[in-house]
Amino acid sequence: MLWLGMLCALVLAPTALHALGQPYELPYGPLPAKLHPSTYLLSLALLFGLAARGNVLAALWAVLRRRPLVGLYLVCMVYTGLWSLWRHGAGGAAFFVDTLWMPGLALLAMALQTRHRHRQLAWMVATVLVVNAVQALVEQRLGSTLIPQFAGRDGLVPDDYFRASALFGHPLNNALITASLMPVVWFLPVAIVWRGLGLLLLLLSMLSFGGRSSTVAVVLFYGALLTWAVVVQIASGKLRLRHVLVVVVCLLLGGAGLVGLVASTGLGERIFGNFTWDNSANVRLVALQALDHLDTVDLWAGVTPQRANQIAERIGLDLRYEAIENFWVALLMQVGLLGFVPFCIGLASGVAHIWRAANWPLRVGIVLFFVVGSGANTLAAKTVALLLLFVTAQAVAAFRPRPRHAGVAAPGAHHRARSSAFAGAAHPLGLRLHPLAALHRASRPFRPSPSQAPHSLSAARLNSRTP
Repeated sequence: MLWLGMLCALVLAPTALHALGQPYELPYGPLPAKLHPSTYLLSLALLFGLAARGNVLAALWAVLRRRPLVGLYLVCMVYTGLWSLWRHGAGGAAFFVDTLWMPGLALLAMALQTRHRHRQLAWMVATVLVVNAVQALVEQRLGSTLIPQFAGRDGLVPDDYFRASALFGHPLNNALITASLMPVVWFLPVAIVWRGLGLLLLLLSMLSFGGRSSTVAVVLFYGALLTWAVVVQIASGKLRLRHVLVVVVCLLLGGAGLVGLVASTGLGERIFGNFTWDNSANVRLVALQALDHLDTVDLWAGVTPQRANQIAERIGLDLRYEAIENFWVALLMQVGLLGFVPFCIGLASGVAHIWRAANWPLRVGIVLFFVVGSGANTLAAKTVALLLLFVTAQAVAAFRPRPRHAGVAAPGAHHRARSSAFAGAAHPLGLRLHPLAALHRASRPFRPSPSQAPHSLSAARLNSRTP
């Protein structure tokens, strides 16, 4: 059930639900239709997992005791949603369930699953990411989306530049999810050639989505992480100058090939042909001006949706195409400080939980998610982006080897931690740059340690005695 729920979250974007007849984000329809199908499936997965352990409440309390940060996250987010419900009614409250409540509930459901199930989830996320990238490149080539983007929406017109939407719906949502979850492909236990090919597809799909801030963030954040990893390897003597030259030459050739691809196919035309300070960038800056129109009561208790629209129009936004593109500002306006402060506390606790489980590349993805997501109404609207971030970070942690007994290292655990591609503490990228090092160490003859030598010599003397 958990696996099916996450699959629905990955492949059923709002545009796909509209095309299937569910008015998920449309201004009509009953309340049950306003919740994503994955919400129902993940809730059932948690309920069935708790029921399988006997007393549901006792099992829930046991899970929460082992994961106090997730419990704090849920308490804060439920309070924020109920505060908005009490202040403004049920209208527009469904996004609290899908966007803010489900990440915590999904983490609890994962706590009831085995590490094998976690690894399956990581594989599924990586596979759908690659399929989404391939679909985006196909859509860019065809010049049309495979899933209708404007089903049920009247008066909307396409952009001047074509942008692929693939499985995740809106192009900018696509870019955010792809950029933040990109490291999951690197941690799959497959050959480095396949991992590199998967990352290349994801990078090319970023150009087809047309997200300028996401693309720049990917280059800066992951480029800085790669540079740091190379410097650490050089300083430790594990990487020689010729290896650095090979990396530089590959990057130069890859950059030249990317430029040629863009020039010949038009991929990334919106990014490179419109890389200026335009109205889309100005909307992000104008969003901060909305705070100037809040009085004391509004600042503490929030404003109604109608007043929020009036403020948006007053600062020059066209509500047919634009919104307050900053989820911090949008949520502060909706719930006020009395709801916004608990939201921040809960979000910090949830991020702290997945931060402890994540390797450094995924930690960079977490930072990238909030840096890029702050330039849109990401967490102030319906989205599964935060759900995917939380679940993926927790699932990838299952690839790490762990001792057989708590507090006692398993035999050979130290060697496996050094040679594993998923031992994040040993290297900034969580990988080894010398694939033959483990084979070389394994080919050495066994030499007993000083603590083992006396026992080995005693055994040799006993075997040498004759009756």
